[in-house]
Amino acid sequence: MKILYLCNDPGIDLAGKSGAAIHIRSFARALTELGHEVVIVACRLPDCKQTLEEELHALVWPAPLSPWNRALAQVLRAAKRMIGRTPRRNPDAVRLFHNLTFFKAARRAAKQLHPDFIYERYSLWAVAGLRLAKKCSIPLVLEVNAPFAYEQQHYRAGVTCPPLARWVERMIWRKAHLVIPVSESLDSQLRKASVKAERIHVLPNAVNPHLFHPGLDGSLVRQRHNLDGRFVIGFVGTFKRWHGVDVLLSAFRELHRGDPSIHLLLVGDGPLRPQFEKEMQDAGLIEAVTFVGALTHEDVPQYLAAMDVAVAPYPALDNFYFSPLKLFEYMAAGRPVVASRVGQVAEVVVDGVTGLLFEPGDPADLVRCVARLRNDHALREELGQKASEACSERTWTHNAAKVIGRVEQLIQGNGSGRRHALGLGSSHAGN
Repeated sequence: MKILYLCNDPGIDLAGKSGAAIHIRSFARALTELGHEVVIVACRLPDCKQTLEEELHALVWPAPLSPWNRALAQVLRAAKRMIGRTPRRNPDAVRLFHNLTFFKAARRAAKQLHPDFIYERYSLWAVAGLRLAKKCSIPLVLEVNAPFAYEQQHYRAGVTCPPLARWVERMIWRKAHLVIPVSESLDSQLRKASVKAERIHVLPNAVNPHLFHPGLDGSLVRQRHNLDGRFVIGFVGTFKRWHGVDVLLSAFRELHRGDPSIHLLLVGDGPLRPQFEKEMQDAGLIEAVTFVGALTHEDVPQYLAAMDVAVAPYPALDNFYFSPLKLFEYMAAGRPVVASRVGQVAEVVVDGVTGLLFEPGDPADLVRCVARLRNDHALREELGQKASEACSERTWTHNAAKVIGRVEQLIQGNGSGRRHALGLGSSHAGN
């Protein structure tokens, strides 16, 4: 099939180290490996676009912010600073107006590709994909990773007009022909937004088994960071408040008091990193903690292999709709996992079988789980092995095949009557 893959989010660098960028690249590569033709339209591309295209076996079309829209962004950020508010890199007005530029780029790509369907990573204010699907009379498959109107308001710099953002978000969800939420929580929110149940297909995130597998060797990483002979507790992710690193640091203080040979290996970066480094410095533990910084996705597996235990310490959130990439990568790499009992995490990790669960936000319970694994090598081996086996089918290739299967049903259905019911015309109409 021919697939037009859209990412209308100026904040996502397609070649970057973020979970969003990794997700896009992994899924696109899985589609091309299955023999499908993919063209990606994205806002931020690397200078070495050709290298990215060779990696993904897909064409990549740029749709950057227009000069006038970049100027608008600068003005709006300056205005925010003047009134003492934290500015967003790409304010709401900038994102909304960017639909004009993005639609033109996506339409040009569509004219060349003649896609069978559009696959879009949902982002706030992104209506261009919906408009293009209607113009081309082809299905829009919408991947939903978060309710961004809510997330932007509660975890980031806020939304200019929350009621309007929620209305636009729900309108896009309802008009997509197939919606792919990454968690059951998002499925519930889609249904509450009146998205038809038959248009929803839950598909959690996945892992690349060629990168993450139990046969990895972490010896070079251990040598590089002087970790030989130490029991290493590890974390991979972003240092933001909804990742729970503060809980991990609190637990580590207690664990280190009981066993000074325990070391903490933190892979990633984020706005809270300076605060965490200062806390460890003030506690006299800076030598017992390694802040590695952000790594390329290809370098992460060796660091996981250097960990004796991998932790996913998410806090107790009222609305936990995430599908954590790190969790699947920990498990596929055969690491014994300690994770908080919250949301999809508690659905994926079977306590005592594929990992250990602790109460979210409870450092003492996290200490209990890690100490148990510290003292039981056989349990670590067993949990790691079963975790890896449990992830054997949680691959991007499996996810891509499932999406293609649903789209084929959507397009073929019961013939023209089904297509008419969906509001679909000729596959290439309007091109």
